[in-house]
Amino acid sequence: MKINTIKPNHKHSEIIIATHLFMMMILIIFRLLYEPFDSQPESLIYPFSWVVCIQAIWSFWSWYILTKNLFSPYLLFLLSAFLFNAGQAFVEVFHLNKDGLLGGFDFILFSFATLLNSLFLVILSLGAWHLGALISFAKSPVNEQKISPKSEDFYISSKYCYRVGIFFLSISLLPAIHTIRNNLSLVMASGYSGLYQVENATSVSAIPNILSIFLIPSALFILVGSAYQKKAKFISIIIVLIYSIIQFIVGQRNQGVMPLISFFWLWHQVICPIPKTFLLGLGSLIMFILIPVIAVIRNIGSQDRLSINFLIETFANIDNPIVAAISEMGSSMLTVAATLDLVPNVRSFQMGTDYLYALFTLVPNYFGGIHPTVARGIPEQWLVEEINPYFAMHGGSYGFSFIAEAYLNFGWIGTPIALGIMGFMFAKFTLWISKSGEPAKMAMLASFLSFFLFFPRAESALLIRPLLWYSLLPYWIVSWLGKKRSKKLAR
Repeated sequence: MKINTIKPNHKHSEIIIATHLFMMMILIIFRLLYEPFDSQPESLIYPFSWVVCIQAIWSFWSWYILTKNLFSPYLLFLLSAFLFNAGQAFVEVFHLNKDGLLGGFDFILFSFATLLNSLFLVILSLGAWHLGALISFAKSPVNEQKISPKSEDFYISSKYCYRVGIFFLSISLLPAIHTIRNNLSLVMASGYSGLYQVENATSVSAIPNILSIFLIPSALFILVGSAYQKKAKFISIIIVLIYSIIQFIVGQRNQGVMPLISFFWLWHQVICPIPKTFLLGLGSLIMFILIPVIAVIRNIGSQDRLSINFLIETFANIDNPIVAAISEMGSSMLTVAATLDLVPNVRSFQMGTDYLYALFTLVPNYFGGIHPTVARGIPEQWLVEEINPYFAMHGGSYGFSFIAEAYLNFGWIGTPIALGIMGFMFAKFTLWISKSGEPAKMAMLASFLSFFLFFPRAESALLIRPLLWYSLLPYWIVSWLGKKRSKKLAR
């Protein structure tokens, strides 16, 4: 077993931060002083789509220069953030949006002003997030004590990770099988939409769903236990592969892709480096073949979705799978544009209350009906009810966006501040773990990553519980067991 830790390069951090801040200030000044931004917004949509592309390249390049690592949790998140919130801008640069930016929706039509402001808000938000991350990197210690894979502490941590992983596997396996079987039955009967046309379980009846979510974290903790138990790799591989394949069959692409990404990252860091060509090939296969095909077939409620010939024929009928995948993912910018139109005209700024209610999800609602956070109305539900009531009535949703949520709460000025703080905290969290080399911490980060990669098109209410319950809780148990052992030895 070999731990791949980050070797930070602080030599260029100040120059990169100054350059990044300068570019952001230029854009803000341009927005405030350039008159055509308000009078002729249609003329600036294409140039600002180019700005998004340049910003993406700069963000990835600058982080790579500092960390010398392209396969990192931070860049994986950044890739997700750009694809979901700015994917259509990438397509727009090559004039491949047939209906224009965010066109093709039959229920809503955005003005050029809204589209341009949406692009600018995305640029400002992702720039602030990256600025926070860069500052966090610059403030991180150059030399930190790392745990050696040959040390006894490493072996003990691996041992307890394996045992904790097996424990959570034992309490999650049967609930996961029950949940997956019900989902498969619904999908085969009425397609993917059938999952959202049934009443959500509440109170005690929701316990199986809650326990089933421990399945992937259990597999990740078992994986880092391979230094203690050789069969851990095999167990982890089987769990993650079967789970992801079933999620793809069901049509829940995010729940199929994110565990795979987290698993491969953890394997790359803890077990052995994965060849770049394999990662690139597998990523391309999933994004440009699997995702477009699932998007077409997932509302087909029949056995045809399991036919290889039918899948091949479906893929052959897709005009441009690469464009289709990026354009569909980028349509999540719809939530940013709609929020800009509706707030504060229809709904007032929430001044942070959405984040406060998100914290309430830490406490399960075992003895009542719907959880208070959901009963109040999460932004995702509010938005679809406002822009497409018919779709909302049938359980539909367009998701949301961490950018739209920040704007809903704090407006133009508060959004970059809030996201800059989040970027700082996330980078600090990932750097602290990635530089430590400790198995339990690596498993904790991989577990959190399997949920957090969806944050760019979601909201904080969906992420607080995964961070504390499904990531920090298993890590805390491993740490507690280690400390308990140390006290016994000290007696």
